[in-house]
Amino acid sequence: MDSLFRSGLCVVLNLYAWFRFPHLLTRYWRTLRQFPNPAFPRSFNEKLLWRKIFDRDQRFGAMTDKLAARDIAKAAAPELTMPRVMWAGDRPEDLPPDILTRPCVIKTNRGSGWNLFNWSANHLSKADVIDYFRPKMRFVYGHRIGEWSYALVRQKFYAEELFVDPSGRVPDDFNIHTFGGRVLTISMIHDRFGDRNHISLHRDLSRTDTVWEEYSSSYEPQFGSLHHKLADIAERLATGFDYVRVDLFCHNDRIYFREFTFFPGSGLSIRNVGETELTRNAWWDLSRSSYLANAETGWKHTYRRLLDRDLATAAETLSRFQDRP
Repeated sequence: MDSLFRSGLCVVLNLYAWFRFPHLLTRYWRTLRQFPNPAFPRSFNEKLLWRKIFDRDQRFGAMTDKLAARDIAKAAAPELTMPRVMWAGDRPEDLPPDILTRPCVIKTNRGSGWNLFNWSANHLSKADVIDYFRPKMRFVYGHRIGEWSYALVRQKFYAEELFVDPSGRVPDDFNIHTFGGRVLTISMIHDRFGDRNHISLHRDLSRTDTVWEEYSSSYEPQFGSLHHKLADIAERLATGFDYVRVDLFCHNDRIYFREFTFFPGSGLSIRNVGETELTRNAWWDLSRSSYLANAETGWKHTYRRLLDRDLATAAETLSRFQDRP
């Protein structure tokens, strides 16, 4: 009976996905050359696609808002430091000219990668800022690619203090992947605007087998006691979520919060390969999602049970992979 129900549910949910979100599934196929199965996802990328189509956890909205997320993070981890906001407004035209006399980053609170770096006094002009952001005000970031939580955010623009170490590099980024409130891996980006090194780390800061082809991995980081606090802080910030990436960085013996990320790589990253990918499949339990967490009866309850069976299968696959001679 379970097998028959699973087959029927798979057909119904996948048909819904294709009719309701054909652009998302087509984009997935064109990018990864794989036909996705959003009804019963197995890979990390497929589970991000599932989140785009089915899950509508309203908590994502405030946490996607880069300004509101600061208060949420501070409440969960009071020892975190926040980069100083030098100005915030509704339009880039409202930016005070004197802001650009100091190093800073101009950002929008609802977008990814929409940052302008004012590396030194008057490196940017106000006209540069307006010209860069004005076209971006015409649409909501993430709408076409299914990152729906950005639509819940009222757009603002702000200037944030810019940190640079004595060598001229920005601080290393620590993008911490958490599943069910537990840290699995940490992606460390060193010298993002220079030599660009990526180091993939386990919770204890030892290296994993994952590499990014377009990044070097030759950098050998030296970790201190501060870095070993990152995972603990990330787990506190991630409590209650099936998956969220917590982005932090360290500067002058302090840990700073950067942002929460719910759709890393928009679920289309070719980097998600190797043993780490298998482990992600076995760790991400969709039954913990807002969509399914409270399903105690009905078809969603059965669906959750069938997904749990898939999760167990993924864990068995990982076990066989790890037991290879």
